[in-house]
Amino acid sequence: MKTENDNTPNLHTGLKRREFMTMLAGCTASLMVPGLFPGPNTFAADTGSGSDRLGKLLPLRKMGALGPVVTNLGVGGDHVGSASEKDAQAIIEKALEEGVRFFDNAPLYSGGTAEKRYGKFLTPKYRDVSFIMTKTLATTRKDALKDLDDSLSRMRTDYVDLWQVHALQSPGDVEERFQNGVLDAFQEAQEQGRARYIGFTGHGSYKAHLNMLERIKERGLKMNASQMPVNPADPHHESFVTHVVPRCVEAGIGVLAMKTLAYGRFFGGSKGWRRTGVSLKPAIPAALSMEDVFGFVWSLPVTTLISGMENVRQVSQNAAMARKTWDWNQAERQKRIDAMIPFAGPDLEFYKS
Repeated sequence: MKTENDNTPNLHTGLKRREFMTMLAGCTASLMVPGLFPGPNTFAADTGSGSDRLGKLLPLRKMGALGPVVTNLGVGGDHVGSASEKDAQAIIEKALEEGVRFFDNAPLYSGGTAEKRYGKFLTPKYRDVSFIMTKTLATTRKDALKDLDDSLSRMRTDYVDLWQVHALQSPGDVEERFQNGVLDAFQEAQEQGRARYIGFTGHGSYKAHLNMLERIKERGLKMNASQMPVNPADPHHESFVTHVVPRCVEAGIGVLAMKTLAYGRFFGGSKGWRRTGVSLKPAIPAALSMEDVFGFVWSLPVTTLISGMENVRQVSQNAAMARKTWDWNQAERQKRIDAMIPFAGPDLEFYKS
């Protein structure tokens, strides 16, 4: 039966509700990304490019229905913290030179060192052209606000562009943070102008993300972004792409991609903090290339691919891929998903609980 909203286009996707729900109905028991993408992708498309006082920007994408336009590649803050200070500065400056303007961070990264390096090498000269994100693991309102104060101090700025609830682990974790006022802290920070936009992250369980989406809907809370693992192995195991991405798109929440290379395990080995006793065979280059993996992500309705880059060479390589057009259809995506069958699972994506 037709409802009064069937022909009202979604602000983020540009699709009418009937069209969107028809595509969702294309979900099957197969490993395909759910029928969100029946043909050339139209709502993950870059909105164009621009320039600022430093030069030309990478392609831009809109972060959700109510968010800003940001670059389609972001610097992962964890690697900024773990690199030497000299390399961290070089990574930041090379990223700016290549047109990256999205900078991720969190107090967790090297015990605040990553944020301090933004305060030393990014904000003093480049705050006006940088979109800076940080997060909090806090489970109470008081601790969340203290985390924000400390983050702002370390990064030498009086606001962040995006503040996120960090690392949701389970539906129970979501409930605890709601009950203890963490989301109240986020609303306060946004109202005070100390956080322009707000969102949430997690890589442990897609069910935590789904619960968060339900809770913010019930509360009428407008969140702008959700960060999650996105890669061609994900649809095979506890999938965020299958379960969460469509819900975010429908809700007008921008999708931020992380764990694109499964914390490096696409290259084999046992890097990480779980299942380190298992040494994996490399999926790159045996089954896929870097362009296959990154192209898969950018062909989806993803705002920004946040990449941990260890040196300036990786920054340039990733920026070169970001400049390309990734208008793959479902068959092209499925080819990359199928290529990961021998590699996918809990050993590769060890961070999923």
